[in-house]
Amino acid sequence: MTDGQQAAGGHWEHGIPQKYAEAFLRAARPALEDFPVCRGARLDSLDAEYLRDGETEKADVRAVSAMAVVIFRGRRSSFRRGIWPPARPASTSAGIYATVLEERLLTRPRSQLTPGTDAANEPPVEL
Repeated sequence: MTDGQQAAGGHWEHGIPQKYAEAFLRAARPALEDFPVCRGARLDSLDAEYLRDGETEKADVRAVSAMAVVIFRGRRSSFRRGIWPPARPASTSAGIYATVLEERLLTRPRSQLTPGTDAANEPPVEL
């Protein structure tokens, strides 16, 4: 039941947070490694972060966030989004996560830099 199963009544049962997070990461990693590469981005890391009720490892998980770090246009960008408690199966959430990350990278305003300070934003030099 790692990606969720539809139960009687039409709602989704997702199991425990750790299993859902593992299924999410398995589905998200290929999507994040494939599409940003064609636009010049590189996935640096993808992890799950757990918010627990207590200080110990055995404390109940209240929320889980996915955290991606991407190098894009010469800059390091991070993207964090809550994935638990889930609203949909892990594979669907992973696809949405990857699409939103790509959209944010492509529509983020570029800062005005002094010419010659950032090669990723400079036009090619004609020789």
